[in-house]
Amino acid sequence: MPRVRPLAVWQSASAILIIVTTAVGVADVAGEWGALPVSVWLTVDWTYLGIHVVTGIVFVRWLWLARANAEVLEPAPHRHSPAWAVFGWIVPIVSFWFPQMVVRDVWNASNPQRPRGTGRLFPTPGGELISWWWAAYLTDQVLSTIGGRLTDNPMTARDVDTVAAVAEVAAAALVIMISARVTAWQENPS
Repeated sequence: MPRVRPLAVWQSASAILIIVTTAVGVADVAGEWGALPVSVWLTVDWTYLGIHVVTGIVFVRWLWLARANAEVLEPAPHRHSPAWAVFGWIVPIVSFWFPQMVVRDVWNASNPQRPRGTGRLFPTPGGELISWWWAAYLTDQVLSTIGGRLTDNPMTARDVDTVAAVAEVAAAALVIMISARVTAWQENPS
């Protein structure tokens, strides 16, 4: 019988990296507002890109393991195969909704309050956190892209990037809460 793989190390590492990435992202926006010398701001900008990639890899590793564990805990079919825990983030178009669907299925399969033995994954209490996280995440992604393209009006770009940074902080807090809860459920199944 398959066993549940430990997640705590991956969850802790991703949480720490998410916090660092978010802090560097906020510092990057502060640099746009002139709060940092240009040379420091450029260093922060490149650091943000690098740490963002590392954070994504570690978080996706956690999600991959959590997705595999979810099938062990609740064999009901998920909407997407385990491969979408990775590819859902990088395939154009579907990346707008597949990652949250994978996380939602992992949440529902892992939640000890789930209906058992039905052969289906049903929504479980607290799932609205995933909706709030995904809304904040998409807001950050869309506004960051828009802000980066507003080169003819730096003031508007800074305003857009500031709202994106607020959304990034919200998304970071929510995804850390979600991953911590799923990790606790999976490592201590009832």
